[in-house]
Amino acid sequence: MSDENQPMKSGASDEIQPVKASWTSVQVYAMSAVCLLVGVTVGYLYRGSTSSQPPAAPAAVVQQEAQQQAQMPPAMNGEVPQRPPSPDQLKQMADKKVAPLLEELNKNPKDTDMMIKIGTFYMAAQQFPEAQKYFQRAVDTKPTPDAWTKLSNSQFYCGEGEKALASLSKALAIDPKFANALYNQGMLKWRVQNDAKGAIASWEKLVKTNPNHPQIEQVKEMIGRAKEHEKMPTKAAAGDPPN
Repeated sequence: MSDENQPMKSGASDEIQPVKASWTSVQVYAMSAVCLLVGVTVGYLYRGSTSSQPPAAPAAVVQQEAQQQAQMPPAMNGEVPQRPPSPDQLKQMADKKVAPLLEELNKNPKDTDMMIKIGTFYMAAQQFPEAQKYFQRAVDTKPTPDAWTKLSNSQFYCGEGEKALASLSKALAIDPKFANALYNQGMLKWRVQNDAKGAIASWEKLVKTNPNHPQIEQVKEMIGRAKEHEKMPTKAAAGDPPN
């Protein structure tokens, strides 16, 4: 599964530069990517590497997709493609989009759906500490497996791997069959703790409890890779700590 991976500075800013009324085309594409991602489960299934080594750090799924969708289309009419928006520009755009949602949240401070939506916008804009703040509010108000899993994602992307695992445990305490939490738990056990055996246990439970899951083949593939890794000599299997 909050939550891609060094600890990051707070996403809040004392002074936010105003967003220009006229956006560049690349900013429009980036904001479209952010909008499209709202409502989508953030970090639904982490993507692993294709080797038998522990998967590469699950770079933020939302960040990758936003960056991919933010790429400019082929230059037309001799125009020179512009660079993708900077993190500051993404934050400004996210703040602008989130502003009316914050107004709604202020009217109903216990609206956990709105908290999740705001957090998801900030995840898409790579503002992970800000996302974590709203996911934390959501679990404090109404702890659900989904809210705990999203909080875990944001914690991971802020460099807080152990906290992320603890949040997944809380998600599974509410619903032991919650597929997102089981998959992400396996990924983080392998990635954060170098515990292939623990990862296999989480994923095998996912396969057993969610046999019709749309990503079941991917889960089985990850189990196979983890088992291959587990068979490696202890010294080689441990290797260097993941980057």
